[in-house]
Amino acid sequence: MFSIRALPGKRLTPVAIACLTGLASLATAGAAGAHAAEGPLTWRKCAQAAKNWPVAGDTRTECSTLTVPMDYANPQGRKIKIAVSRIKATDPGRRRGVLVISPGGPGVTNIDAPATYAAGGLGTLAADHDLIGFDPRGVGYSDKIKCDWGDPPSATSATSPKAQARAAFDQDAAYNKRCAAKDPGFVRQLTTTNIARDVDAIRAALGESKINFYGVSFGTAVGLNYRSLFDDRVNAMWVDSVMPPVIDLAAMDASADALNERRFTAFVPWLARHDTEYHFGTTDAMVRKTIFTLRDKLHRKPRKIDENTVINGEWVSQLLGGGPGSWVSSARDLATVREGGVPLSASPGPGPAKTFGFDDTSLGLNLIQYQAIFCNEGVGGRDFEQMWAAAQARKTTFPATGGYFERSGWCGQWPWPARPWKPVRGTSPLQLSGHLDEDVTPYAWAVEAWKAVGGTLLTVQDGAHASLRRLPCASKVIDFFRTGRTATGTCPGA
Repeated sequence: MFSIRALPGKRLTPVAIACLTGLASLATAGAAGAHAAEGPLTWRKCAQAAKNWPVAGDTRTECSTLTVPMDYANPQGRKIKIAVSRIKATDPGRRRGVLVISPGGPGVTNIDAPATYAAGGLGTLAADHDLIGFDPRGVGYSDKIKCDWGDPPSATSATSPKAQARAAFDQDAAYNKRCAAKDPGFVRQLTTTNIARDVDAIRAALGESKINFYGVSFGTAVGLNYRSLFDDRVNAMWVDSVMPPVIDLAAMDASADALNERRFTAFVPWLARHDTEYHFGTTDAMVRKTIFTLRDKLHRKPRKIDENTVINGEWVSQLLGGGPGSWVSSARDLATVREGGVPLSASPGPGPAKTFGFDDTSLGLNLIQYQAIFCNEGVGGRDFEQMWAAAQARKTTFPATGGYFERSGWCGQWPWPARPWKPVRGTSPLQLSGHLDEDVTPYAWAVEAWKAVGGTLLTVQDGAHASLRRLPCASKVIDFFRTGRTATGTCPGA
C-alpha cells in the first residue's frame, strides 16, 4: 500500500487499461438461478480473446465473460459483464474442484492470476484444481469507467502543512465529485460486497457447489465478505496479508503510524552506532534531537527542489518510518539534506497520489474503482477539519512518524454515505496469515480480522507484503487445500 505521501505533481495516474472490447463477449444467454448470471461460460484462449493479454507466451489460460446484475438488490435491472479466466487442472483424474484466486487491488486487474500462480510456489495446486481468476467489476477487462486524475498543482514551499493537506484533500474531493457523476449508478455499486456476490455468480456458472479461495491483500476482503455471505459454499479459504474487518480510514492510518514509530525506535540506535558515517549523534538522545531539529526547520521553511519536488518536515518523517532495508538510503538522504544538498531519491511529501500497490500489474490502475471501494464502504475521509484534528492527535501519540494522511482524506465530496462491510464468523475452514513487520497491510489488521471472523492465524516473520506463496511455508498452503490442516505459530519469512 503506497501512501498518499507523494509530491504534488507526482500523482500516479492510471495507465491505459485494455478496453472491455478487447475481450470477446463470450457469455451466452440463459439464466443461472438466483445469481442471475448468464451461462454456461464459453471459453477461448485469453491470448486470442483479450487485447493486450499481459502474460507473454501464455497458451494455457482461457477467458470468458459472465453477465451479472449491476445491483444485486435489483437483479432484473441493468447488467454488467465480469471477465473470468481459468487454467484447468493438469491431472483431471485427481481434480479436487476449483481454486478462485483474488491477488489484490483495488483498482487493478486480477485476471492473470491463474497463469502467475501456476508458475510460482503454489503451482502444484494446478495439478488437482482448476485455477480461476477474474477482473473485479470496475477494472481491467470487466465493465468499468475511466476518469483520469487531471493536472495536479505544482509543488510549493510557501504554504503551511495544514494548507498543503487541505489542497490535497480538495483535489481528491474534486476528482471524486467529477468522476462519480460520470455514471453514478455504476460507481455506487463498486463495492467489495458486490464483488463477493460476483464470485458466487462465477461459482454458479462453473457448476460448482463449493469453491476453494486464496486471497491476498484486498483479495482477503473479497474472500472474507464471500465467506460471510456464502459460508456453506466455501470448501476452504486462505487469506494472506489481511485487510481489517472494518474500513475505518483514520484507524488504518493509526495502525501504520504505530508500526512506523516502532521502526523509528529501532532506527535511532542504528544511527547512533553509525555516527562516523552520518553524524547524527552518538547517543539515542542526540540522534533524536538532531533529526527533530532538521524536521522542524523544514516544517518552517520547506525547500523546493523543482516544480514537482519539495523537501519539508513530512518528507523527514516519512524516511523515519522505514524498515531496516531502507535505513542506509534514509540516513544518506537525511544527512545530504541536513548539509543543504539534494537527496538521491526525493521521497514523497504531502499530496494526493496513492495506490495500495498491494500488486504489480501491466494493466495499471483504475483510480475511480480504487476510490469507490474505500469510499462506498469506508468510514471517514469526508470532513477535512475532523481529519486534521485526528491527525494532530496521532502526531502527539507518535511524535516521529505520526499524523499524516495516508488514507484518511480520500473521500471528500463522495456523494453517498458509507455502507460498511459486515464480516461475521463462519464454520467453513479458514486460515489467515499476517506478516509481522509489513506496512502495506499491517499485522494488526490480521489480528483484528482473526478476532472478528475466527479461523486460524499463522504469523509470517518478515516485513514483506504477500510473500507467503514465495516462501518455503507455501507448502502449508498446499497442504491446507489438500488436507484441510491449518497452521498456527510462526513461519520464517523472506
